[in-house]
Amino acid sequence: MSLHTSPVAIPGSADAGGMNVVELNSALALAKAGHQVDLITRRDNPEVPAVIQVAEGVRLLNLDAGPAHPVAKSRSESLIEPFHRAMAQLPPDYDIIHSHHWFSGVAAIGLAQSWGLPHVQSFHSVSAPPDAETLYAGEPPESAGRVAGEALVAERSDHVIAVSQAEKQTIHERYACPLDRIDVVLPGVNLELFRPLVPGEESWSWGGERPYLLCAARPQPLKGPDLALRALAEIPAERRPHLVLAGEPSQDFAEYGATLHRLVDELGLGPSVTFLGSQSRESLATMLRGALALLNPSFSETFGLICLEAEASGVPVIASNVGGLAESVRNGSTGILVDDREPSSWAGAIEQLTGDTTLREQMSAAARAFAEQHSWDVSAAGLVESYRRVLAAHAKSGTRDGSPAAVRTEA
Repeated sequence: MSLHTSPVAIPGSADAGGMNVVELNSALALAKAGHQVDLITRRDNPEVPAVIQVAEGVRLLNLDAGPAHPVAKSRSESLIEPFHRAMAQLPPDYDIIHSHHWFSGVAAIGLAQSWGLPHVQSFHSVSAPPDAETLYAGEPPESAGRVAGEALVAERSDHVIAVSQAEKQTIHERYACPLDRIDVVLPGVNLELFRPLVPGEESWSWGGERPYLLCAARPQPLKGPDLALRALAEIPAERRPHLVLAGEPSQDFAEYGATLHRLVDELGLGPSVTFLGSQSRESLATMLRGALALLNPSFSETFGLICLEAEASGVPVIASNVGGLAESVRNGSTGILVDDREPSSWAGAIEQLTGDTTLREQMSAAARAFAEQHSWDVSAAGLVESYRRVLAAHAKSGTRDGSPAAVRTEA
């Protein structure tokens, strides 16, 4: 269940990202294993049907909760109560409720308890510490109730599923959630869609002949695309690869794209940078398999699914050595993790990888081998194992009232 963004939205557009990929592909893999899955979200387009059959065993339910148009993530807290009321109209024909992001958890947890169903929570990102001064320290609350909402779902959910050991530890430390109530289920990757180039296959082109780096993420300060640009500027023009930036800003960062364009002009990088909007999964896969490397200069990631998709494509990754990125990239084997945010350090990593064909080929092979251990079938099996434990434990417990979970908000 996902309140603020549809599981079928294109990642890299608006507020869609890795969470959407995890939700949809987990559902498809669960259905493949014989389970029935309903993906529940909010209708953000009046033309969208109430029920969409996504695949055999997977339905998408678009609930009428709030306006039938996109709402910025920073203003989605106001949709919690309407979403709860809309969910309450559904028949309780489920075995388990799994909420993604705290908005969804706060809306669903009381209802799950009134239905006598266990509630499982996935965070996908955790609010910045209260003393964080800037976005660069992590991802701050998008709305006033985020810290209280995350604390509530951490406390009252039957179980929490994290996407990395780093996220598990963060949830435990931030909200005192017992470690035995948190399972780690690593995301998977579509190994057929995301694959290396085959002999004789033509590589994707940005419009020129120069080899390219790819940075694919929603343009916002947290993702660090400005660092990718500053690193590129450190590389002499005669050795500089092209940089492709793919992604569409969300409503909350509508002006950030213009900021990046200005930075390109200031750094004199105009001929070396291509901006693209959000890409379909098929287009992203095509772009990835032709890239020299994927850049992921994010300040904070719970896992970094795009890194796994690059590795499945046989493409090494250069990423920040933070959070779950240390679990999605094997430093020195499938890519390079950079310990600081100095443009010169990132430029050095880029030149090390792009300037050594043997190293790049070794990392390419290791990257694909690593990704092959993380199919969506493997990820779904991990979810089923967790669900079964939760169901067994829940059978021994009682239920509480079905009112929407209250979040105390302080100005």
